[in-house]
Amino acid sequence: MNYKVIAWGIGALILLVLVVFYISYSKYARQKVGRHAVNALDHVIKRTRLILIVLVLILAGDLGYGHFLPQNNLPSLDLWGRTTQVVQTVKNRFWGHSNTQEAQQKKESSTKKASSKKKNAGMTSKKAVAIVKNYYDKQGTEQEVKKYKFIKVKISRVSQKKVFEVGAYKTDDNGQLVQVHDYEVNTKGKFDLMY
Repeated sequence: MNYKVIAWGIGALILLVLVVFYISYSKYARQKVGRHAVNALDHVIKRTRLILIVLVLILAGDLGYGHFLPQNNLPSLDLWGRTTQVVQTVKNRFWGHSNTQEAQQKKESSTKKASSKKKNAGMTSKKAVAIVKNYYDKQGTEQEVKKYKFIKVKISRVSQKKVFEVGAYKTDDNGQLVQVHDYEVNTKGKFDLMY
């Protein structure tokens, strides 16, 4: 869970405790019998003080955890997930078998992940250039383009995903190659004309 959400929740609890304290204090301060009022007020103040000290310490610990410790290097604090994993491991070792349906689901999900990684890992700079070149060769619309060349791998400003930048070049009057078009080819083999 995000430490900021916890901090806001603790802040709301502190405000709630203060509101309850004010209501209780007002109720006991209006009592006619002095001894009962003093004892009740003393009890309310001690209880509220203890609750506020605990909440402020929790809030300080939460904010300290969130601000001063690197979040990505810390071990997971998912107690429920770790507990169920330990229970499942003990159960499998004790009874000597695992749940076949669960094992089959894990196997299917791992094969899906592996196949998607293979598809994404299959795109190379040569393939990106070939995709753009073959498309325009079939269309026949870019006849002045003499060469398609891979430029770099980057993160697209449009899709925020990894793309292969390919340039289309033609020769100018001096015989030098000048870039006339820029394409972004994504890992699935689709491309966009940037200019």
